[in-house]
Amino acid sequence: MTNTTKTAAQQPEDRTDLSSAEDEHEQLTASSNLHYIQPSFISLISEKQWKPDVQRPNDAAVYGMNNMTTILTKEAHANGARMQLIMSILANLTVLSSGMGLGYSAITLHALTSEDNPLRMNTSQASWFASISSFACPLGGLVSGYLLDRIGRKKTLMLINVLSIVSWSLIAVCSMTNFDLMYTQILSARVIIGVVIGLVSAPASIYSAEIATPKMRGRLTVLTSLSIAVGILLIYSMGYAIPHDFRLVAALAAGVCVLSLVLLFFMPESPAWLMSKDREEEAERSLKKIRGYGAYGHRIPEVEKELMRMRDNVTAQRRAGQESFLRLLKQPQVYKPLGIIIGFFGFQQFSGIFVIVVYAAKVSSEASVSMDPFLCTVLIGITRVVATLLVAYILDTLGRKPPSIFSGVGMLVCMFGLALCSYFPPIEQLKWIPTVLILTYIFTSTLGFLTMPFSMLAELFPQTVRGPASGVTVFFTYLMSFFTIKLYPTMVEFLGSANVFIIYGAVSLLGVLYVIYVVPETKGKSLQEIEDYFRGMSHGSTPSQEMEEDEVSNLSTESV
Repeated sequence: MTNTTKTAAQQPEDRTDLSSAEDEHEQLTASSNLHYIQPSFISLISEKQWKPDVQRPNDAAVYGMNNMTTILTKEAHANGARMQLIMSILANLTVLSSGMGLGYSAITLHALTSEDNPLRMNTSQASWFASISSFACPLGGLVSGYLLDRIGRKKTLMLINVLSIVSWSLIAVCSMTNFDLMYTQILSARVIIGVVIGLVSAPASIYSAEIATPKMRGRLTVLTSLSIAVGILLIYSMGYAIPHDFRLVAALAAGVCVLSLVLLFFMPESPAWLMSKDREEEAERSLKKIRGYGAYGHRIPEVEKELMRMRDNVTAQRRAGQESFLRLLKQPQVYKPLGIIIGFFGFQQFSGIFVIVVYAAKVSSEASVSMDPFLCTVLIGITRVVATLLVAYILDTLGRKPPSIFSGVGMLVCMFGLALCSYFPPIEQLKWIPTVLILTYIFTSTLGFLTMPFSMLAELFPQTVRGPASGVTVFFTYLMSFFTIKLYPTMVEFLGSANVFIIYGAVSLLGVLYVIYVVPETKGKSLQEIEDYFRGMSHGSTPSQEMEEDEVSNLSTESV
């Protein structure tokens, strides 16, 4: 007989209460799985510690049957882990349009500049077609911070899908007879998709970070990078299957965005944002759904403690909110991570990562790749997806810095190797080397320099400035992206592709040094601990809070 049963036997006067409590909570779980917990002691007990047939000295205190207020089960926490994953996936479906927008020029430039096309573009027009979306990205980055705080995470993502549908539809119906009209329509659509790319970078990752437990946060925030990779692969695959009809490809992309918009209606708003707007009842319902309790109506101490921490954060935000963002920039927990993450994104952009995404087919040809350039782009897309899936694992095992260092070294080796292939074209038997180098570059860059800055974007900033600071970061990121993409054809023309590859390799080397000496490790740290790190404090959570967060995270990760 377990201690809990003994306690019940010793207190017959509580049997009526217990019976009614079991009936009251029967909708949540089968009685064989019940864990009765007094909230005055702890809010969560790890399932591995629950051994009904084993005597433990504290059983009477922890699992006492009187004054019980809630039932917590392994099933609830398994549901919570699944719900976090599902909701993050729904949020990140919006990011597919961003990936498709980034990769679209790679599969259409050949057709749009072909001598057989009566409405063909010249070199200058083609470079604007490829780069103008990056020119518009900073605007989206600045607006995203305002929208995130004003209308919330969910409605921001829905608005992004609406803009994506407009953009892709504009290309799908562009003129077939008038070049000036067609070019205007296409550039307008590319400007809109550029705004979308800037808008979508922060909301999905911030939403994932806010609903995730600390130990699931790494794998959920990397879904944004995975969605970009999947979007790129989708558009590359469409281009390979339909190489001569860019309008049909755009129509299919619009269909993907319509599906994403419909699915967003089933996603709850971020509890943290709802709490910041004094919508506490909605925040509680949202958090219960995300944590696996569904529409369960009774109080749950675990949920209430999490809501209490959110409420405390809101109070602190409002005290700080009386100051402008420019004044908050003077605080170390704001300007330090802002400078670090912008620098990290700078090395990402100037190492040529986005150039190869946008000019995939062109770069393949310039690197002496012998296979079909469109097939090579599909292989690039597959490689990026596989590497991003691997990142979801290594984020929570190896952390952020080791994969980034490995990534930079791999990029350096591959770029120098491509430069050698350009200087000394390989013999017939070694024609496969440039292909392997490009795919290895994509693989290693995705493991670190492409994904880590986006993942850390949702971690480094305090919630007080998370929206505007993320917007400023995205603004500078895509401003740099515009310059690298727009200047690539000019650099190749004046310097030669081999020297351009050497420059990208040198930037990768500098990026490795930057990661080693400047970028902090955030693995296993709560958002509060990261904020306190930049303040110069050792930690920001009480031991009990850290224990509770760890136990919640352990159950969640074990259930996935």
